[in-house]
Amino acid sequence: MQTWKVEADRARGLLSLRLDGVLSAEDMEAFVRAHDRAIDEFHGHNYRVFCDIRGLKPLSPEATELFEKAKRYSATHKNFKGSAVLVDSTLVAMQHQRTSVASGVMSTELISSDEKACREHLEKLTERSSRP
Repeated sequence: MQTWKVEADRARGLLSLRLDGVLSAEDMEAFVRAHDRAIDEFHGHNYRVFCDIRGLKPLSPEATELFEKAKRYSATHKNFKGSAVLVDSTLVAMQHQRTSVASGVMSTELISSDEKACREHLEKLTERSSRP
């Protein structure tokens, strides 16, 4: 079974993403559209991304390109402050890191299997973005 979910919380400046299972290119196309719409809903307000990909299976080359496209969309927005990625598979983590480097988001991203470390990283991003 495959699932994905995109939730934007403008009050907290947090875009939450969850992807599970085996996602086809068609699934990823729908995810990317929802992802990009959610970013647009921040209307220039600062946001961070929490991406939970525990349970996600390795993506096909086409689906990987689409995930990279979504990350690149974030990277083009000045209000994007960084991301934390919660992962439980070494292979998926490596695939995710490759797309993060290629899309330009790796410098502000943490990829970890430790949820606490991910949450702390997001808090640091909040503190950094609120400084004058």
